[in-house]
Amino acid sequence: MNTKILPLFCLFFLILFNLSFRFPVDNGRITSTYGESRGDHFHDGVDIISGDRKIYPVSEGELIFFWDKSIFPTENYPGSGNYKILSHKNNLYSLYMHMNDALSQNKNYSTNDILGIIGNTGHSSGKHLHFCLLDISRNVSINPFLLLPPIKDIKNPKILEIFIRIDDRYFTINENDTISLTQHHPLLIKIIDSIKMKERLGIYRLKLIFNNATVMDIKFSEICFSKNGLTISNKTFHHLYDRKGYYKLDNIIYNNGSNHLTIITYDFSKNKAIKKLSFNAKLEIE
Repeated sequence: MNTKILPLFCLFFLILFNLSFRFPVDNGRITSTYGESRGDHFHDGVDIISGDRKIYPVSEGELIFFWDKSIFPTENYPGSGNYKILSHKNNLYSLYMHMNDALSQNKNYSTNDILGIIGNTGHSSGKHLHFCLLDISRNVSINPFLLLPPIKDIKNPKILEIFIRIDDRYFTINENDTISLTQHHPLLIKIIDSIKMKERLGIYRLKLIFNNATVMDIKFSEICFSKNGLTISNKTFHHLYDRKGYYKLDNIIYNNGSNHLTIITYDFSKNKAIKKLSFNAKLEIE
């Protein structure tokens, strides 16, 4: 089997044979999605809030590690706060972070057992559960939406603005603008998504066509732990995001004259947004 196809086949196998996964809370709301920008790193999981704040294992599993402030009262919280790690079939680990103190310490858990209570411990700005999945056999984290039950989402992503950053200044590019360039700066794209309310969430897929060539087609399906650090589709954080969290189209070459950009983006529920932009570049490059 082609080595490029094998990871996708493994992921499909996991999805097909893990349909018993449940959501880690009842009546939860997503407040942050997988792969979003966190200023200097990828958001490696999803953030969820829930009215009753009870947390459940997404699948039957064994507790392999936990940290609880009530057991280590003299130590500072780690960034994840109180957390638990469960192991499951197919080399999957599930992680549950920022829980309240005084966690249960059962060895084995069913999907009906309360794993903990949503809290605000560690590096957290409000009560929420940070949930993530790891495939330890491939040394990757997996977008939880690939295995969790589907959520209702009928809202399309919004492609808001397109910029070029020169030094510390951001210049908006509008239709038929003419821009003068002394070098080939990256294009920056502001995209937000929401599910139920006015969340400003990340997207699942981004396809960019520049001057009739597909220059990016990326899915936020997994984060790899590689020799280059954390990557999504072989792109490091700083190749994929600007410091303000805008999506980045890096290493492009502008035409001296007319340029055309097509942006196609999807959320995980396959809601779609498209934006086309034509502009002129006046190159003043030595």
